[in-house]
Amino acid sequence: MMSRDLSSMPHGIEIYADIAIIGGGPAGIAIARELADTQIRVLVIESGGHDYEAEVQALNAVENIGQPFASAKGTPEGRGYNGSLAWLNDIPAFELRNRMLGGSSHTWIGKCAAFDDIDFTSRPWLSLSGWPIERRELLPAVDRAGELLNLGPNLYDENLFDLLHSRPDDLGLDTQLLRPFFWQFSHMRHARAEPTRFNRLALDIRATNIDFLMHATVVQINLDSPGRRVTSLDLKSPSGRSASVRADTVILCGGGVENARLLLASNSAQPAGIGNAHGVVGRYLCDHPRTSLCRFTGRDIDAIARHFNFYGLGHGGRTHFYLRGLSLSPEMQAREGLTNCAAYPVQVHADDDPWAALKRLTKGAGKTFKRDLLAVAKSTDMIASGLYNRFIRKRGLPHRSTELRFDVMVEQQLDSESRITLADQCDPFGQPLARVDWKIGSREIDSVKRLALTISNEFTRVGLPKPRLPDWIVADDNAGAQFMDMAHPSCTTRMGTDPRTSVVDINAMVHGIDGLFVAGSSVFPTPGQANPTLMLLALAIRLADHLKQRHAAAQARKPRVNELDLSLLQGYPSRK
Repeated sequence: MMSRDLSSMPHGIEIYADIAIIGGGPAGIAIARELADTQIRVLVIESGGHDYEAEVQALNAVENIGQPFASAKGTPEGRGYNGSLAWLNDIPAFELRNRMLGGSSHTWIGKCAAFDDIDFTSRPWLSLSGWPIERRELLPAVDRAGELLNLGPNLYDENLFDLLHSRPDDLGLDTQLLRPFFWQFSHMRHARAEPTRFNRLALDIRATNIDFLMHATVVQINLDSPGRRVTSLDLKSPSGRSASVRADTVILCGGGVENARLLLASNSAQPAGIGNAHGVVGRYLCDHPRTSLCRFTGRDIDAIARHFNFYGLGHGGRTHFYLRGLSLSPEMQAREGLTNCAAYPVQVHADDDPWAALKRLTKGAGKTFKRDLLAVAKSTDMIASGLYNRFIRKRGLPHRSTELRFDVMVEQQLDSESRITLADQCDPFGQPLARVDWKIGSREIDSVKRLALTISNEFTRVGLPKPRLPDWIVADDNAGAQFMDMAHPSCTTRMGTDPRTSVVDINAMVHGIDGLFVAGSSVFPTPGQANPTLMLLALAIRLADHLKQRHAAAQARKPRVNELDLSLLQGYPSRK
């Protein structure tokens, strides 16, 4: 890739491009890759640099006036991260974002799933539910996104069973109540153990029509006097340099918080903010409320882990592993007016777990060398059975654990009062912070509670160990429920056909603003229960296809105009 730094460029420089992409995270990089080696001049504008910088990360600060919050009945336990990623539990709500090339992919674990059929349908019990595009229309883009993420087949329900190397046991669970749900994990092709990092995918771009501008924060989107087109973008760097970018097409790829904040803060031509004539920008804020659903200890751990673990299949010359969990059936959701939710198993490994010890030994961890060596030496049988499971049966490794729990992420019902607005406090660039008022409704809480009770009842009925449920579920006390955000903000610039309830149209263009598009989870019409990356990449790829067609049509209508463009950057230092 070719990248330059605004901090080292002349103050007040003007840059021209055909398409300006605001944000160098997964959505922005995916679009840039799709547009590579075309005649379209693309500039990717990234607020941070190539590495972590505290000064830049501070721009993620928000004013949180909603959930999650501590109460007399408890404090949210975090996002469920273990081991080396446990520090992510301590990042304040809605601030777990990465202002650097690659965006959120620097701290994700690669967890992926596609949305269900029910997520796309209009559900009478959920207001504003249903997508304006059909699931089948999006499936080709989902598969292309899966290829980018180095995934196996995009199957996440019982249809996966017949493809698995060793089919899961039929537990006899009532499928009218619970359905199997799977997740798979994205990994780099050249580094199997590491989740896909989009900064590395950006580095692989060799196209001459793609440029990256680093340490360039967009602080204002400027419109023409009628307020129907973008005329320019105002940029600032931490060093105090400024720049202006002019592009025929602009794409916001800043994430569920920043996309809304930038539209609201760009209010010089439209006082309520761009695309906000009906007050929709920033509304319908959703995330995936997460909590621990049920727990197993002692011998019960192995009895559950035998069925709820990783299952492999061969695809594209390698083995892909899928994690088995459980979700509320569509029939139960419809019958009881619930939202979509799914539970996934999490094992807390013991200090003497041989596989964790073996991993540390291979990395040369000196502090625990003797203890790890002893753990491996006394667990030869477990290691032998694990190798057989992994390479012959294509199953997950057996671990020595202190606890197995099911964590849950639940779909939120849209609430217009759950929203992002502008705070009075400003960031170092003088721009108002995002004020986040995240609301978790009773329907989501009831859905989580119903899933927990159903798992408990069904496990007992079929002879599996009975889990220990949280006190608030046992006491039927919704007020005692404690949830944390999963850094999956969505729906704040939602897609739709009605400008009174949506911000962008079915092509992700802001209603009434020609050439201004939005990508990422902020355009989700509804949030689903699944991790958002696969679906937001599918929508980004779909948008890239539309932009190619749009650009071709525009070029056919007008002669090429020679103007100062990205070539003016050639005289300034670059990083390849």
